[in-house]
Amino acid sequence: MYSYFDNAATTKISEKALNTYIDTANRFFANPSSIHKAGREAKEELERRREECASLLNVNANQIFFTSGATDSISVFFSSLLWHDPGEILISRIEHEAVSSWLKILLHYGWKVTYLKAKKGFVSAEEVKQKLSEETKVVAVMAVNNAIGTIQPIKQISKAIREFEKERRRKILFFSDSVQALGKTELDLNAFDVDGASFSAHKINGPRGIGMLYLKNPSSIRSIAPAGGQERGIRGGTENLAAIASMTEAMRQWHEKKDESIDRIKKYNREIRDALTNLGIKILSPEENTSSYILSVRSTLPSEVFTRMLFDRGICVSSGSACSNNAKGKAEAQLEAMGISHDDASKAIRISFSMDTREEDVDFLIKSFEEIVKNK
Repeated sequence: MYSYFDNAATTKISEKALNTYIDTANRFFANPSSIHKAGREAKEELERRREECASLLNVNANQIFFTSGATDSISVFFSSLLWHDPGEILISRIEHEAVSSWLKILLHYGWKVTYLKAKKGFVSAEEVKQKLSEETKVVAVMAVNNAIGTIQPIKQISKAIREFEKERRRKILFFSDSVQALGKTELDLNAFDVDGASFSAHKINGPRGIGMLYLKNPSSIRSIAPAGGQERGIRGGTENLAAIASMTEAMRQWHEKKDESIDRIKKYNREIRDALTNLGIKILSPEENTSSYILSVRSTLPSEVFTRMLFDRGICVSSGSACSNNAKGKAEAQLEAMGISHDDASKAIRISFSMDTREEDVDFLIKSFEEIVKNK
């Protein structure tokens, strides 16, 4: 059995979410697009789950679209830009690769890319305000950074965009990858006033292969692959109803336990920060305006060596984002974009928590760090 601290990469599906998946797969196995009774029942369950997800996010059901995950949600949104005449996209330098990988495609089709700095992991709303121009059509800033957990000032950025829109009388789309925010921060999409946001179930103890795309105004985008017209033509393909139901259950669990979990994880984060600081280990995640669920530290050895030594003791952490090939190199580039030195970035380890994290796991992690540092 492992002490698992790589929850920003994926979490273990909860028992309730797993049982919901199995039950739904057995009861509602028909295609929701079929017109017979079994199909209609599946469709009713699909829409009931959509209503529940929307309620948990405090938005309308017609603003929620089910996808195969956050990467899919991001692709649906950004691929729709290919229908538009090229313009400028303002984007932070610390976006997840699921977002930043679209830049090469947009550049190919004539778009202009302007980067936003992220000093110490934070994007400045003032810089966004300064860089908005007559060419700007899209702004993309993640809600919570996946490498060090910094919480971005989404409300302030949105305010700057909306004021610019009002002055110039034209629309700018604001997209926020919100994967690491769901269930772990005060997430209010209405207050955020974003035009699009992406979510993934497997980051909150739900199943893999399912996620959501939030669209404030669904008519603002046009899918390049509507296929069979499912999800009102935004994302084609037969809906994975069992996974949708399971995700809804996972969201409900996180919603019900959010306050208790946040307080408990803050305590664990603090304990690890203090213990590792006493060992001479540098903390890379800022103290303020940072999700307690992600803690990035500079180890005393190259990160791949230190993570292997921890794994030999039964502890799972990450030396980079686990969502891509060459994860370590890409994570280092992301950290360096924040102003973190190459040496610190090459030794960075990400410790990430979930509502399953236990006190005994924290104690074991601290003890293991102590043994490695003192015996290296």
